[in-house]
Amino acid sequence: MAVKCTNWREVELEFARAKEEYDRKAVEWLSALGERVVKYAREHGSYTDHTGNLRNSIGYVVVQYGRIIAESFKYNRRVRPDGNPKGNKGADEAHAKGLEHARSVARELPANKTYLVWVAGMEYAKYVEAKGFDVLEGSGNWVESTAEKLKAEFARFLKSKKR
Repeated sequence: MAVKCTNWREVELEFARAKEEYDRKAVEWLSALGERVVKYAREHGSYTDHTGNLRNSIGYVVVQYGRIIAESFKYNRRVRPDGNPKGNKGADEAHAKGLEHARSVARELPANKTYLVWVAGMEYAKYVEAKGFDVLEGSGNWVESTAEKLKAEFARFLKSKKR
């Protein structure tokens, strides 16, 4: 009768390494998706952004196991037709409100998964959308409509060797 022994400590370590790699890649991939989603939301917003604050408040966080691991609220340098910079004065405040709102949403999520959260931080964003203008809804629809493609893309990314 053949007997085979396994070093269970090594098996556990290998599982832990694989989980760490998965978690790292999930954050990396969701951050890249966050950049795409925010870009879509900013470029396809169907509203007139008079101050630039609404677009500048759009950004994302990646939350993993209850902690924000990555975040991005970039300044959107739009220029009005008359050549004047648009939204310069309130950009810092818009970023702060966006990040504050994203952190608030992140606190409400169960701490057992990894999430991408993208927000528009200006409190009037929901009223702009209620009037029929696209602030974030279009980017959400894009993610939903391409969900299967995005899942396949993520699976390929997990299998890739790149770090």
